Amino acid sequence: MKRTNQFALSLYWFAIELHWAGMLGAALQAQIARFIPASAIGTAAAVLGGIGALLSIASQLGAGRASDVARRRIPFVVAGTLLDILALFAFAVSPSFTAVVVTFACVEIAFNIGAGPYQALIPDRIPRQTQGRASGVMGLYRFAGTAAGLLLARVLVKQPGPLVSQHAFTSSLVWFAAAISGVLVVALIVTLVGVRDRDVEVPAPQPLFAPWPMRGSFVALIVARAFASGGLYLILPFLAFYLRFALHVGAYLKTSLDLLLVMVVFSVAGTLAAGALGDRYSKKTIIYWSFGFLAIGALSLAGLSRVQPVWPLGILLGAAWGAYYSVDWALACNLLPIGRAGALMAVWNIGASGPQVAALVIGGLLVDRVGAATGNPGAGYRALFILITALIGAAAAALTFVREPRGGMTPDTP
Repeated sequence: MKRTNQFALSLYWFAIELHWAGMLGAALQAQIARFIPASAIGTAAAVLGGIGALLSIASQLGAGRASDVARRRIPFVVAGTLLDILALFAFAVSPSFTAVVVTFACVEIAFNIGAGPYQALIPDRIPRQTQGRASGVMGLYRFAGTAAGLLLARVLVKQPGPLVSQHAFTSSLVWFAAAISGVLVVALIVTLVGVRDRDVEVPAPQPLFAPWPMRGSFVALIVARAFASGGLYLILPFLAFYLRFALHVGAYLKTSLDLLLVMVVFSVAGTLAAGALGDRYSKKTIIYWSFGFLAIGALSLAGLSRVQPVWPLGILLGAAWGAYYSVDWALACNLLPIGRAGALMAVWNIGASGPQVAALVIGGLLVDRVGAATGNPGAGYRALFILITALIGAAAAALTFVREPRGGMTPDTP
C-alpha cells in the first residue's frame, strides 16, 4: 500500500466539522428562534432535523455504494462539496421557516453525497494495525474543525431579536455561508492534490449484505453508536435553549458557543489520549470509560440551578466525547470486510445520522410537552439530560455484543 499523506487525508474532516459545528451550534438555532415562538421551538427542531437527517441517510448510503461500484471516491467528494456550497447560500437567505426546512434538507443531501465516499478513504488507505493512530489524527482535525466552526459562528451569526434587523441577520448568515464555503474549497483542493484515486486500487465491490465474520459485531457497534450519537444530538441543537430556559442566561447563544468551545478544547485531550492507546489496548475498554464519564456529566447537568458548574462539566463531557469518537471510528474500520467500505461506512454512519431523526423528534417533542405540563419551559430541557444518560447506558449495553478483533492492535498487545 502506497504511503498516504495524512494531512491531505484528514483535512477534509476539518471542513466537515467546521460546517456542522457552525450549522448545528448556532445557524440552525438562530433560524428557528427567528421564525418560531418559544412554545413550539422543540417541535420546529424536530421537523427540521428529522427531515434533513432522513434525506442525508439516503444520499450517503446511495453515494457510498456508488463509489464502491465505480471504485472511485474523489469524484463524489467534489460533486457533493460544490452542491453543498449552493445549498448553504440558499439556507442563509431563506425568507420563511418552510424555506429553512427545504434548504436545510438540500444541505444534508448535497453534503452527504461527498461525505459517504470520503469516509471510506481511511479503510481504503490505512492498514488495520495503524487505524487507531490514524483515527486519532483524524479526530484532532475533526475537533479543530469543530472549534473553528463554533468560533466562526460566534463571530458572524447574530442572535435574532428586536435590536437586530432582518437585513443584518440575513447578512450575517450569508457571510457565514461564504466562510464555510471557502474552507470547503480549500480542503477539497488539498484532498484532490494529496489523495488521488489512482494512488490506491479500491477493492472490487462485493455484495453489500453478504455475511462476513464480524457482521454481528459491526451491527452491534452501529446500535451502540446510534444510542451514543443520540445523546450528542440532544446536546448540540438544544444547549442554547437549555441555557436560556433552564438556567435563565440572557446571552444564551454566545454562552452556548463558549461552552461548546470549552468542550471541544478538552475533546482534543481525550482524542490524543485515546489515539495513543487505541492501537495497543482494548478499544472497547476505552469506550466503556468514556461512556461512564459521559453519563456522569449529563446527569449532573440535569440538576443544575446556576450556570457556573456548567463549565467543569463541559470539560468532563468534552474529554469523554473526544476519547469515544476517536476509538469508535477505529474499531469500526477494524471490523470492515474488503470491497464494501464505501457503502458499509455509510451504513455505519447511520449510527450518527439516524439519531438526528430520533433525537430531534423525541427531544423536540419532549421539551415542549414537559414544559407545557409543568408550566416551566426549563423543565423540558432538564429532562433532556436525563434522557441522554439513559441513551449512554443503552450504548454501553449494546457494546457488550461487539467482538473486538485482535488485528486492530499492535502485535505486542496483551
